[in-house]
Amino acid sequence: MGCKAQNIVPVEDLSMYQDEEYEDFHDGKYFKDVNGKLSKFYGHWRATTSDGKVVDFYITPYVMSDNFTNGTYDKLRIRYTIKNQSGNILADTTDLPDENSYVIRGGFFGPNKVTYQIYYQGLEARCGQNGNIFLAVIGLESTQMKYYYSVAGSIYGSNCPPGGVDQVMPMEQLTFIKDPIDVFED
Repeated sequence: MGCKAQNIVPVEDLSMYQDEEYEDFHDGKYFKDVNGKLSKFYGHWRATTSDGKVVDFYITPYVMSDNFTNGTYDKLRIRYTIKNQSGNILADTTDLPDENSYVIRGGFFGPNKVTYQIYYQGLEARCGQNGNIFLAVIGLESTQMKYYYSVAGSIYGSNCPPGGVDQVMPMEQLTFIKDPIDVFED
């Protein structure tokens, strides 16, 4: 019984391989968090928007195996809650199963190897709640995380209002603060 060895590549180098021929560039590679780049993101993060919304991200690791590319990838999984200024829940993915499409997961580091880009689709994804979230952990103690959401706004539902629906994910740049008590360790 033969077994093909995996070639370990630092997860932050994945973007360098994305310009290569798709079928070959991941074959047998494991894009692993050997340098602790992803682990800085793990934990509970909180930010408050200028209009008083409270956003909580619960970030954990997961390993993705892709049968098409024969590659393995260390990735991030983000569950979140968003509450308005009165404390009413606008969105909550904390109790959804891992495979649910509303749980944010996947992503990759950009060329600067600091900013992590991950695709988001909200509860009204078919009507425009979709786009890319960019995250970067900053500070000497890695207790702050910069956030930016770039709306794709793709509408592919026939029952959507003209122009789509309002965005629930904040559209302003935010700085999240890590909760020092609720830190995930792998």
